[in-house]
Amino acid sequence: MYLFGLGILLMAPLGIVRYHSLFWQFTGRRLGLGWTAGRERALDAAVNAALFVPLGFLGHRWWRAGSPPSWATASATLTIICLVAASVELAQIFLPWRSASVVDVFCDAIGATAGAGLDALFAQLALRSRHRGP
Repeated sequence: MYLFGLGILLMAPLGIVRYHSLFWQFTGRRLGLGWTAGRERALDAAVNAALFVPLGFLGHRWWRAGSPPSWATASATLTIICLVAASVELAQIFLPWRSASVVDVFCDAIGATAGAGLDALFAQLALRSRHRGP
């Protein structure tokens, strides 16, 4: 379900401008932050990274298949996710309602790295708790 939703968000023509303007209206009223081009780019980068955190977490968990985390499992997971992110951006070049960006690939990679890191952290904590025993 997550992958289906992610695919829709990355490829479908969405009226994103409306949602962004609602976000800036809310933050302007509540936090005193108004719209600027820099804040819009920062929001876009944060959203891209956040979308790929679960993919990195689940991808790393699947790739290591119950074994302890290693640099090899993290590298393989992140390589595949970066290739997927680059492929999505390449596909967006041919969609007139979307825009492709190399920055989006970097933000996706940052999010996936954070997700894989969280999985590795949780796996290490679980291993430590098993070794301590009752």
